[in-house]
Amino acid sequence: MTNGQEHRGAAGYGGGTPQPNPYAQPNPYDRPNPYAQPVPPQQQRQSQSQPPPYAAPPQPVGGLPGPLPRRNRLVVLLQFLLQWIYAPLWILGLVVVFAAIIAAAIFSNYGGDGPSSDGWLRVNRSFIPPRRLRAELTGRPEDWERYVTPVLRRRIAAAEASHAAGGGQVQVDLGREVSAELAVRLYRGLGAEGVVRVAERFGWQGAPSGTDAGRVRLVRRFPAPATLSAPSPQDPPAAPGTPWGPQPGRFAPLLPVIFLLQIVYVPVYGLLTFWVDRPEPDYWERWGARWTVGPRAFRAEFTGSPAAWERHVRRILKRESTRELGRSADSYGRLIAPDGTFLRRIQLHRATYRGAGAHQALRIAAEQGWMLDPAFAPDPANSLRLCRPDHR
Repeated sequence: MTNGQEHRGAAGYGGGTPQPNPYAQPNPYDRPNPYAQPVPPQQQRQSQSQPPPYAAPPQPVGGLPGPLPRRNRLVVLLQFLLQWIYAPLWILGLVVVFAAIIAAAIFSNYGGDGPSSDGWLRVNRSFIPPRRLRAELTGRPEDWERYVTPVLRRRIAAAEASHAAGGGQVQVDLGREVSAELAVRLYRGLGAEGVVRVAERFGWQGAPSGTDAGRVRLVRRFPAPATLSAPSPQDPPAAPGTPWGPQPGRFAPLLPVIFLLQIVYVPVYGLLTFWVDRPEPDYWERWGARWTVGPRAFRAEFTGSPAAWERHVRRILKRESTRELGRSADSYGRLIAPDGTFLRRIQLHRATYRGAGAHQALRIAAEQGWMLDPAFAPDPANSLRLCRPDHR
């Protein structure tokens, strides 16, 4: 008998044994992939010596832009010296402009359109870090490579962290693709072909498209999880405090205080940290689940009533389902199988099912045909990613 934390026959939460489909409706991850394309016999023979299907073939470097001409040394030195003067003034000017825009909106009902580009906000685009100065002055590819490599390593690490947190574009084989880009100012003397060679050391490739003289785009594909370790909707309810069970509620008398103060501290926190690059694609949902309380979830969290939590889950599930089912099939583009099959996707955040438990939310969703999305590893502590087969 299970305790709600594992499939039948699994080794527990996180077990890896494939399980029979617990859902009554067709389940996309217990049958052949409907998105798979037929492979000619000749390609099948060639694929025996190829990397796994989720690893895109390396981008040929011959067709990518090479190094650009070195900039004038005197211009580079002048820019490096003067930037310590104009960069602070630029930032100060932006503060004044924003203050003027806010004042105009408050006192004169200004409703005009802003600039079509945010390039004027990017003071960093004209800033030469000291570490890049040597490469700019010498123009040698080896100096540029020494500068680009750590920059590229950080971009790749952030992109892979985003994938681990559920980011990336879902592919037709249910794997996910993450990408990273570098502007030409970061690799001028190395060229896009040199950047791709460096990226290949980390298991990344140049994108088949989107790489031009002004930027280079890199991608890496990750396979879908081999199995989904999660309780079945028919399993006994998960125990409270376990990853799939109801989570402890916050101190009830504190909730009204949070509810009132969040009107002030949420925008303040957002304004102070909007410039921070978050690797987690759902960072704000996670932060909100911890530091805010929604008006719809207030009654359920304040009372801790299982019935109130179930009503809240059903209300949010209905809203998300209606929104997703309202999308036309054509909007799924390349994710539609040759037979017209595709997967609709929604996401329920932890704040929606905190007091009910992820397992209970999964049971409610299964009643309406939703199931765990096979493209994502289950993460009940933060969100539930669900899918529902449909046909065009």
